[in-house]
Amino acid sequence: MEQQERRTAVRLVVVDPDLDAQCDRVEEHLLAPLAESAGGAQSAGGAGAHALFADGLVVFRRVRETFAEAVARGPKVWTPNGRWEHEGLRIVELPTGDTDLLYALLRELSGLLVAPPDLPDPSGVVAAVRGTVLTPEKTAVGLVGALARVLSLVDLTPDADTATLFAAIEAADGEDVRLTYGQDEAWQRLAHRLTMLLTESAPLHRFLY
Repeated sequence: MEQQERRTAVRLVVVDPDLDAQCDRVEEHLLAPLAESAGGAQSAGGAGAHALFADGLVVFRRVRETFAEAVARGPKVWTPNGRWEHEGLRIVELPTGDTDLLYALLRELSGLLVAPPDLPDPSGVVAAVRGTVLTPEKTAVGLVGALARVLSLVDLTPDADTATLFAAIEAADGEDVRLTYGQDEAWQRLAHRLTMLLTESAPLHRFLY
C-alpha cells in the first residue's frame, strides 16, 4: 500500500491564470468550508464519514504547491519568434494517490448533488454538505463543476499534441524552450482544447453516477 501511495505520474499541465482562478474558487468556496464542517464532525464523533473533506483540502493545497514549484523551476516555453511565452506550460510530477483522492471526493460530491432530499443521512454527511457551501443548487453545481474542470486540466488525456510538447520540454533538459512552428501549432490546438474544458457548460456529466 505504501508503495502505491508513493507512485507518481508525470503530466503536462498549463498553470496559467485561468487554472489559478479555478483553483482559488475551489479551495476558498468549496474545499475550505467542507474541511471546516469536517472539523466540527470530528468533535461530534463523526470523523470517519467526514475525513474525505479534510483530506481533500490538504491534498488540493499540496497539488497547488507542486504547480507553483513547477512554474518557478521552469523551463519557460517561447513562441517560434522568441518574443512571447506560452505561460505556465510545464511538466509536473504528481502522486497518483493525491489525484485518486480528489477524484474520490469529486464522485462523492457529484453523488450528493443528485441524491434525493429525503435520503437517509445517519452520518450527517449530506446535511454538512448542503448546510455549508452547496446551497443554493446553482452554486453547488458551479463549485463541484469547478473541481471537475481542475481535475480535467490536471489529468489531461494525452494525445499527439501533448506528446509533441512534452517531448520538446523534456529534450530541453531544463533549458528554456523555443518551439518550432510545428510544435507551436500543437500548442494552439492544446490551448483550444483547454479553453473548451474551462468553458464547458455541463462539466459534471462524466462524474454523475
